[in-house]
Amino acid sequence: MSKELKIGIVSIIAIVCFIWGFNFMKGQNIFDPGIRFFKVEYKKVGDLTKSSVVTIHGLRVGKVEDIVFNEDPAKRGELVVRFSVEKDFPFSKNSVVKIYSPSPLGGSNLAIIPDYTGEEAASGDTLPGEMEQGLFTTIGERLDPLQSKLESVIIKADTLFSSVNHVLNK
Repeated sequence: MSKELKIGIVSIIAIVCFIWGFNFMKGQNIFDPGIRFFKVEYKKVGDLTKSSVVTIHGLRVGKVEDIVFNEDPAKRGELVVRFSVEKDFPFSKNSVVKIYSPSPLGGSNLAIIPDYTGEEAASGDTLPGEMEQGLFTTIGERLDPLQSKLESVIIKADTLFSSVNHVLNK
């Protein structure tokens, strides 16, 4: 065996190892075809991004692969989230995929709320989706009525102070 042939074989092995390692670091195992892909539609996705975690009962089972605009003219402006799930976790087509925020400072993730009644979900199915409100959204909704009352009090206090100022000026 010549030196050139040995160098060629070592180079090919090194390139294959580099490609596998690069994909492995990105979270993709190119030697494991046991991954299923699903879609879910949302009007808004919050802080959900590519590579966000997909969980079932808190266990990481996949990740978000892609987020694109819906091409259907009737659903114009809506977003389609494509995500992957390992084959080991069966659930039905009635399962709900919920966007949630695990922490107030972090981004959003997907949680599959499994439903085991009905037909089992197969790769390529579109599942129903929901969006869980985050901490700041909930606090903001609770503060909205308080804000309107506070504005009313400030307007009345301004009227009172201007009347007192008018009296004291005389």
